[in-house]
Amino acid sequence: MKRFVFLLAALAWPFSPALAQSPYENLTVEQIMARSMTELAPGLYSFGSFGERSLVVITDDGVIVTDPANAEHAAAMRAAVAAITDAPVRYMIYSHQHWDHVLGGQIFKEEGATVISHANCVAHFERRPHPELVMPDATVQGGEVIELGGRALRLMYFGRNHGDCLLVMQLEGTDVLFVNDLVTPYSVGLGFLPDYDPGEYRRTLLELEALPGWARMTGNHGIPVAPKAALNQRRRYIEALMTAVKDVLDSREYQGEALYDAIELPEEFRNMRGYDRHIRRAAERIAYYYGMGW
Repeated sequence: MKRFVFLLAALAWPFSPALAQSPYENLTVEQIMARSMTELAPGLYSFGSFGERSLVVITDDGVIVTDPANAEHAAAMRAAVAAITDAPVRYMIYSHQHWDHVLGGQIFKEEGATVISHANCVAHFERRPHPELVMPDATVQGGEVIELGGRALRLMYFGRNHGDCLLVMQLEGTDVLFVNDLVTPYSVGLGFLPDYDPGEYRRTLLELEALPGWARMTGNHGIPVAPKAALNQRRRYIEALMTAVKDVLDSREYQGEALYDAIELPEEFRNMRGYDRHIRRAAERIAYYYGMGW
């Protein structure tokens, strides 16, 4: 593995380990909106709220943050870091190109942080510029390690899945995998999946499941931490959806809009957050995958 080194001068969250039970049902609006810093392992934190989260690594020599999201979130994250350490933020890493992850990072750039993304993100940033986006200072291909203060953050790339520049991260010495947007624990995710490649999405989830050395995951949305089983559930949901849509298409019994209404998955998946709202559009997306090759 490449060592990518830049040289520069507990709030508990309610969630049920039983995958058939959604941990979201009993959350209040205040819990959903409130930002918090949740320690996942020594020096490793998830910062944010239900809607937007970032990974934070704190060392004696400095801090690594990811996904500033927007100016308000970034400022709140900077204040939360300052409550723990006086060390400066040395690196800001974009997990991928979507605006709900990459805006608002000027506060860290002004502090002197080096901004990093996967190389493929740059074309997206240049094609769709945004005034609140700080362009990367350096890019990676995947497999690099950011070393700081005796800690090492691995940046992993699994090819095309949710777009073509998504990085999965793990702080060495911890059992926590930072999985961005591929899994929102106990949720079906967005329905139409506009830039997901369904087949490559499934492949990536299988590769992540097989990756050794992790038992818990955190991400950019939802609860701060969940067991590996949450990723397994999302992968099985995608497989069940793809199988159900393929079976209906092959039967030729349903045409047009009736095809999407005919999809009904097993009870476990119907209990996932967002199923009723998103299943019809998710079925439509998979139908295009089989019918048009995208």
